[in-house]
Amino acid sequence: MKLNNLLRFTSLFISVCSGRLYHDPSEILHLDAYDYVVVGGGVAGCVLANRLTEDNNISVLLLEAGPSHQGVFAIEVPGLQSFTGAGTIYNWNYTSVLQANLMNQRLPAPRGHVLGGSSSINGMWYTRGSSADYDRWANTTGDIGWSWDQMQAYFKKSERFVTPADNHNISGQYNPALHGEQGPLDVSLPGYNQSLDQLVTRRLDESFPFIEDYQNGEPLGFGWTQTTIGSGARSSAASAYLDQYLNRSNLDIVVNTRVTRVLASSGIHVDTVEFIRDTETAGVRMRVQPKIDILLAAGVFNTPQILLNSGIGDASFLSMLNIEVMHDLPSVGKNLTEQPAIANLWTTNGTVVADPVTAFNKAVAQWNNSKTGRLVMATGNNVGWIRMNMSDPAVNALVEQYGDPAPGPKSPHIELLPSISAFGAVQNFANAEFVLDSVVLTPQSRGTVTLNSSNPFGPPMIDYRFYTEPQDIEIMRQGVRTALDFVSTPSWQEFLTAPVSPLLAAVIDEYNSDSRDNTAMDAYIYASTSVSFHPVGSCAMSPEGSDWGVVNPDFIVKGLNGLRIVDASVMPFVPAGHCQAAVYAVAERAADIIKKQALVR
Repeated sequence: MKLNNLLRFTSLFISVCSGRLYHDPSEILHLDAYDYVVVGGGVAGCVLANRLTEDNNISVLLLEAGPSHQGVFAIEVPGLQSFTGAGTIYNWNYTSVLQANLMNQRLPAPRGHVLGGSSSINGMWYTRGSSADYDRWANTTGDIGWSWDQMQAYFKKSERFVTPADNHNISGQYNPALHGEQGPLDVSLPGYNQSLDQLVTRRLDESFPFIEDYQNGEPLGFGWTQTTIGSGARSSAASAYLDQYLNRSNLDIVVNTRVTRVLASSGIHVDTVEFIRDTETAGVRMRVQPKIDILLAAGVFNTPQILLNSGIGDASFLSMLNIEVMHDLPSVGKNLTEQPAIANLWTTNGTVVADPVTAFNKAVAQWNNSKTGRLVMATGNNVGWIRMNMSDPAVNALVEQYGDPAPGPKSPHIELLPSISAFGAVQNFANAEFVLDSVVLTPQSRGTVTLNSSNPFGPPMIDYRFYTEPQDIEIMRQGVRTALDFVSTPSWQEFLTAPVSPLLAAVIDEYNSDSRDNTAMDAYIYASTSVSFHPVGSCAMSPEGSDWGVVNPDFIVKGLNGLRIVDASVMPFVPAGHCQAAVYAVAERAADIIKKQALVR
């Protein structure tokens, strides 16, 4: 089944309206009746909408630019993740500006353009990172509430650890004490046994140890993946936090509605949200004024875009674009942090399916019938978290000069992700290419999100600025070498036939010769680096009263009243892992803070 055909097929299942979920802003007639307006229906926005309306006396309007997630087959089925990616209506389809350090390539900048945000289209990985990640947040912001120990309650509050789709015995594959049991978000271990699993587990030894559960705060070693999947289906922020609660009389949700600006009626009090139908860029602007606060949860790219279009940002930059300055806040759009990633790819002697379309259709039928089989997973079943080789002279010299890029000695620098190509795509039923991703978990380089014009509908200018700090290129060198170490055993060499990229072949030759001049390595890195889809930090938290940062530790935008930001953009540093779990926990804490401060009022 071709991509376009599948999307036409799945579009038949998009519901028109459910409960208090509206598909047009004109359907909302009481635009002055809300205590809070949440801008953006991604992970944080869905959590806020749910938790705030647990109090019947609090009313919330949630505005989402994209369509509803409901009934979209490619969103619900984990293995069809690739069908909600680039070029679809469920993705903002952003790209970066030309990357000077990457041979002037443009890199993808995908984000979810659908209710549930990126949790509706992502790889569903659930990883918290290391304890030192959050202790660094606490030290950076001056708020002990961001420490690892304090944040555990919020991770568990969001989570419901469930049995995997194949109901296999999971004893020894995770630590129950680390997980929540009553939260709305399903999290599970792999529900489909892949042929790759035995190769990976046989490789584990002192250099690549097994870790029972990488949510323990010291994630070093290889463990079984944990993903936001329950009963064989994706568990997104929308399905977990909204679907069961759509009949709450104090919650209205409007999709297909894009926020253009926030406005201040007087001075520093921001009290108005301006929005428009997402499909009508030249249409009539509508406005809503919440009684208490505007909660910006539009994501790491769109939140700074909305702020800048509102006149909140670097005053000199805004003046150049003839945008009236509401509030000079130079850090807006700065500190963008993304984890560089390389997909190291080999052909293999694995089984080739003669009729991939038939095999794909059988997998879809199996999922429809029992929610089991190949399509209950979107990726590989194992993941490795690794520190750099501190005995390497190059690493030692780098650490001596700049310090350890990781926040603590039990924090990894590198992630290795083994899988068989892109797991759910139709074409991959016809081959058996092996991917071993190398990811820089602790990048020091910082990018920006800016505007290219005063047009609120123009895509933001996203500049990752990869490898502008020397630590990052050395971590990636270590990441590629570690990948080659991992597949150096006879069983792996028997499975792998050849590297797909000639540049990787040259790296392997360099590796086998014990050369460390990095000529082939760096050529490969600069040509092959992409993103890991974990951008954070463009509106970072900092201590109250600090002259840098965008929000205080309680999410209030510095120097303004009535406006908070709650999404991945507030993270001052990216956790050493995938950031989805962290966003859930951040939003859970934000909801508690907002409710407590409302009581004080």
